[in-house]
Amino acid sequence: MKKEEFMRQIEGCKLSGSFDQHLLDNASEMFGKWGMTTQLNEKEHLFETSGLAPKTEDSSALKKEKEALRCVCEKIMKSNLNRKDAAVIIKNFNKIKDPGFEWVEG
Repeated sequence: MKKEEFMRQIEGCKLSGSFDQHLLDNASEMFGKWGMTTQLNEKEHLFETSGLAPKTEDSSALKKEKEALRCVCEKIMKSNLNRKDAAVIIKNFNKIKDPGFEWVEG
C-alpha cells in the first residue's frame, strides 16, 4: 500500500496533532499479535489487552486519542498491510508526515 492510499483510508478518523508514543508502542505490539486469522470480534479483546480501550479513569482527551488511534488501527486491519508493516507504520505514526520518513512499500 502506498502512503497516499493509506492517508486517504484514515481520513475519516478524528486525528489530533499527534498520539502519545506509549499508545503507539502498545498498538505496534498489538499488531505483532494480530494475524489474518483473527476474527473481527476479537479486535475488542486486542484493544483491551493493548491498553487502547477507554477506561473510566481516562481523561476525556485520552479517551478521544484512544478512539482516534483505534480508528486508524481498524483501517489498518482492513487494509492489505502485513502485520510487520502495520506495526512499523503505527509505531512511527507521528513521523509519517515528516520529510524523509521512509514508507514501507508493501
